[in-house]
Amino acid sequence: MQRFFTEYEQATFSYLKGGSGKEVLVCLHGFGEEAAKFAFLEKHLGDAFTIYALDFPWHGETKWHKTLTFPTKGMMLLLEQMIDDYKNKKIHLLCYSMGGRVGLSLLERIPQQIETATFLAPDGLKVNFWYWLATQTGAGNSLFRFTMQYPQWFAWMVDVLKRAGWINISVAKFVHAYIDNKKMRDDLYRIWTTMRKFRPHLQQVKQQIIKHRIPVHLLFGEYDRVILPAYGFRLQKGAEPFVRVTVLKSGHQLLKEKNAAIIVQALTAATLK
Repeated sequence: MQRFFTEYEQATFSYLKGGSGKEVLVCLHGFGEEAAKFAFLEKHLGDAFTIYALDFPWHGETKWHKTLTFPTKGMMLLLEQMIDDYKNKKIHLLCYSMGGRVGLSLLERIPQQIETATFLAPDGLKVNFWYWLATQTGAGNSLFRFTMQYPQWFAWMVDVLKRAGWINISVAKFVHAYIDNKKMRDDLYRIWTTMRKFRPHLQQVKQQIIKHRIPVHLLFGEYDRVILPAYGFRLQKGAEPFVRVTVLKSGHQLLKEKNAAIIVQALTAATLK
């Protein structure tokens, strides 16, 4: 895949483009990852799709020089800048983890532009209280910033909740992986705060899927303790003709070469509907 750059206000966004197919596939990566994570799919999908994979702010080769806000309209403008003849084409979405929250927001905002959507362990299907507090309220964001600078009290609280059985061990380990490392704490604050405007309203997302008859395929890991398959079945309820849910014998890391066949199958099956 070849790397390109495009400007959005004071930021320089990096994206990869590959394949030569007539269908357009937009790939959106997860937290702490980058567009290159999708590169292995070019050999599987390059004949059917032209693939665009974007680096989000604070990820990959994107240079973010703006304030800590990336608006949804900015994402829509980037699609126009990246994709040749965008206004006359529909796009297919392939979204992993945090990229799922962005993809769901696009389904809500520009459903007429979307042909199909495939989500791998997508964030955004459930409103997490702590994420909402840290990113959607001024007081919560101030507390979030303080905690990322002085994390000891929060680490103690997580351990207390784990011992009390209020959170499971996997979640506690996931939290400690971030708060015990300064760089990861800094990244967490910047990324969560910058991406906070992507907050899909799931009832509206479902309505748009039904109204525009958009095939949606949700893939989850059976052993994922953060993004649960139950969230996908909740979105599917009432939209069964258009929303399909598949649960794999896996954890959260679904965007891997070993899952190429099931990802390709999900994309091509939706495309042929």
